[in-house]
Amino acid sequence: MTKLVIVESPSKAKTIEKYLGKGYKVKASVGHIRDLPTKETVEQGGKKVEVIDIENGFKEVYEVPATKEKVVKELRAAAKEADELILATDPDREGEAISWHLLEAIKPPKTMAVKRVRFNEITPKGIAAAMASPDEINRDLVDAQRARRVLDRLVGYKVSKVLWDKVRRGLSAGRVQSVALRLVVDREREILAFKPVEYWVLKAKFAALAPPSFWMKLTKLGGQALQLGNKETKRRIAKEKEAEDLHAQLSKASYSVTRLETKEKKRNPAAPFTTAKLQQEAAQKLKYSVSRTMQTAQRLYEGVDFGQGPVGLITYMRTDSPRLAPEAIDAIRDFIGQKYGKDYLPEKARIYKGKDAAQDAHEAIRPTDITRTPESLRGHLEGDQFRLYALIWRRAMACQMEAARFDETQVETEATLKNGETATFEAKGEIERFPGWMAVYRADAAESKAEDVAEAKDEEDDDDAALPAMKQGERLTLEQLDTDQQFTKPPARYNEGSLVKELEEDGIGRPSTYASIINTIQDREYVKKIEGRFKPTEIGMVVVDMLVQGFPTLMDPKYTSGMEDELDRIEAGQITFQKAMKAFYGPFEKALKAAGDQMQNLKAGVASDRVCKKCGAAMLKRIGRNGLFFGCTRYPDCDGTEEAEAFEEPEDAPECPLCGSTPMQLRKGQWGPFWACTNYPTCKGIRKADPKGIPVPADVPTGEKCPTCGKEFVKRHGRYGEFICCVDYPKCKTVKKEILGVPCPKDGGDLSPRKTRFGKVFYGCTNYPKCDFTAWDKPVAKTCPSCGNKWMGEKMRKPRGKDPITVLLCPQCKHEEPLA
Repeated sequence: MTKLVIVESPSKAKTIEKYLGKGYKVKASVGHIRDLPTKETVEQGGKKVEVIDIENGFKEVYEVPATKEKVVKELRAAAKEADELILATDPDREGEAISWHLLEAIKPPKTMAVKRVRFNEITPKGIAAAMASPDEINRDLVDAQRARRVLDRLVGYKVSKVLWDKVRRGLSAGRVQSVALRLVVDREREILAFKPVEYWVLKAKFAALAPPSFWMKLTKLGGQALQLGNKETKRRIAKEKEAEDLHAQLSKASYSVTRLETKEKKRNPAAPFTTAKLQQEAAQKLKYSVSRTMQTAQRLYEGVDFGQGPVGLITYMRTDSPRLAPEAIDAIRDFIGQKYGKDYLPEKARIYKGKDAAQDAHEAIRPTDITRTPESLRGHLEGDQFRLYALIWRRAMACQMEAARFDETQVETEATLKNGETATFEAKGEIERFPGWMAVYRADAAESKAEDVAEAKDEEDDDDAALPAMKQGERLTLEQLDTDQQFTKPPARYNEGSLVKELEEDGIGRPSTYASIINTIQDREYVKKIEGRFKPTEIGMVVVDMLVQGFPTLMDPKYTSGMEDELDRIEAGQITFQKAMKAFYGPFEKALKAAGDQMQNLKAGVASDRVCKKCGAAMLKRIGRNGLFFGCTRYPDCDGTEEAEAFEEPEDAPECPLCGSTPMQLRKGQWGPFWACTNYPTCKGIRKADPKGIPVPADVPTGEKCPTCGKEFVKRHGRYGEFICCVDYPKCKTVKKEILGVPCPKDGGDLSPRKTRFGKVFYGCTNYPKCDFTAWDKPVAKTCPSCGNKWMGEKMRKPRGKDPITVLLCPQCKHEEPLA
C-alpha cells in the first residue's frame, strides 16, 4: 500500500521521506499550483468570462500557470499509483488553500482516502505527531485565503485601471501595498514640513570624595523640566546668550548632593519571536531585509543536513503568537537549570499570550531542540543561517529566565541663580546585581566569534557610566561645564524593520505578506532605498495623492486593518466568504464610480494659474516620464514647459551667479533640486540646493592657495557634500584632502575622509584606486592592546536612555575601550 504525501518544498520533501520510510512517496508542489489570472477576463469554451464573477457570488476562475503544468501532471500520475493521499502543505491559511487547490487540480478518485496533516516542526517527533492525528482540509481557512486573493485582485484590477486612465499606463495599486506606500509618503511629508527648534544643553563634570568623576545634565530650571530632545516642555534654553549667562552663573556656584536615591530595578526578558518581531530584530541586529530573513528562516524550518540526513532546526516561521507549547517550556527550563543553575529559573514558567485572533493558532518561533546550541552548529550552517538561528535560540532561552536586577541610583545637585530660581543637575547610573536572562547573551557570545559579542553588548546595555559612592549632602567639585547647541530632529524615514513595526501595530496586512509588500513598492519604483531607508519617488507621491483623493476609505490604515479583522472572522467561521465580499464590494463599487467622476486627470491635464512664458497661454499640470510638470495648453504648437515644484520656495530666491538675473527658479534634476536662471538653459547659471530646496552657501574662500595653479582654494558644495577645491575646479582638478595622520594599513599611504553618493562618511586611502582600503569607523593611530593591530576605529555607541558615547573599536579582534 503506497501513500502519497504532498508538501510545498522539494527540500522538505526529501527530509520528510527520509523520516517516513517505506510505504510513503513524498512529492513537492513547489509552492502554489493554481492562482487567479492577472487579467480580468479569460476565455473558457470560446467565451470570455469574468475571473471574479461578482454577480454569481464572487465565484473565481483559477488557472494552472504554464510553469506548473508539468508539476501538476506528475502529481496526477503519482496519485493514480497511490492508495491514499496526504496533503501536508504549510500549516497556515496559505498552506491550507494550497492543499485545497491541489485537491481541485489533481482530482483523485472519490474512493481514495484524502487526509490533511500539518507539520509544526520537521523533526522525527514532529512528523510522527502530525501523522498520528490527520485532519480534513479546513474550509474556513481556505475561504479566508480565497477572500484575501479576491480582495487583492479586485482592488488591483479596478483601482489600477483608474490610475491608468487618470495618471499613466503601467501604474498599479494594491489593497495593502498602497496603504504601506502612504505610510512612507506621509513620513516624508512630515520630514519636509519639519522646522527644527533650537535648544541648548548644559553638562557638568563633577568630582565627589571618591572616584571616578562623572557627568550630570542640567534638567530643570525653577522646578520646571527643560527641553532636552524633541519632546516639548514648558522651559527650554532657546538662545546662546541665555546659555552663556547660565554658564557664567553656574561656573561660580558651589554644589553638594541634594538628592540621592537608590532603588532596585528589574528588566524582564522579551517574549519569544513572532514572525513580525523576528523580521524587526533581524533588520536591527543583523541588517537583514525582510525577504532575506524569511528565506533563511524557511531553510532552517525545512531542514539542514549534518551528515546524517536533514533535520528541521526551528518551528514554523509564520505565526502571530508568542506562546510556547508546554513541552517546549519544560525543555527550555530544564536546559536553563543544567546550564546556569536554579537561580536563573523563575519560580513559575513565563507564559506569553498573543492577541485573540485566528492567526494565534501556531506557537512562537523557537528551536526544535533547545540543547542544540548555536556554538554546536558553528561550521555546519551557512553564515546567514547561523546568525538567524543564534538570534532565535537566545530569545527562546532568555524568555524563560529570571529577570536581570540592577541598583539604579539617581543623584541631583542644585544651584541658586540670580533671579532666585533653582538650577537642577541630574545623573543616573546603575550597577548590575544579577544578570538573569542577559547571561545567555553574555555566555554565548563568550563562546562565539568576536562578531557575536556586539549583539551581547547591545542586549545587556552595559555602556552606562558608573557613579561613585556618595552620601546625601556630600560636597561636589565642579571640574568642567559645557554648553551644547542642539536642534530638534525630524522623524526618521522608515527602514524595513521600522516599516514592519508600523504595519504590525496598525494591523495592516499580515507578517507573511510584509516581504512581498516591501518588494512590490520597490519594484514599482514608488520608493527608493537611501542608506537603508525608504524615500518615496515623485511618482510614488503622485500615486498616493491620487488614491487618497479618489479612494479615501480604501487608503485609510484603519479601514485596511478592519479588513484584516474580517479575514480573521472568516477563518474563525464567524462570517461567510460571500457575506464578507458583499460587505466590501458595495461601498467599493460606489467609490470606483465617484473616483472616475471626481479624481483629477493628470493624463489630460489639470488647470492651473500658471501662464506660459513663451506664448502667454494658460498651462496645465500634467505628468510625464520624469514626473510632474506644467505644459502649455497650445501644445504641440507651443512647447513651453515648467517644472512642477515639489518644494516650497524660500521668500528670498538666490541671484544668478552668471547674469545677475533674479529671482532664480527652483528646478528638479537627476541629483535632486537645484536653482537655475530663469533663462535656463540659455544661461547656464545654477546654484545647488539641499533636499528641501534651500540654496546651499556660495563658494567661501579659505585663504589658502592652490599648489597647482596658484589661485584661491574655496569651500564648495558638491554632489556628495562640502569639499575644498581650487576656485577654477573642475578646470583645475586640485581638491584639498583632509589627512588623518594615520598610515594606510595596506600600503602606508595617507588616509582621508570621503563620502558615498548618499552622503555617508567613510575613510579611504589617498592612493585609490591603486589601494582599495576603506573603513566606516574613523581610524586612530593606537595599537590594540588585545591583538596588536596597528590602528583602532572611533565608534559611536548609543546606550538606552543615555547620551551617545564614542569608543575605540579594533576592527580585527573587536576589542573595545573608552575614547580617552
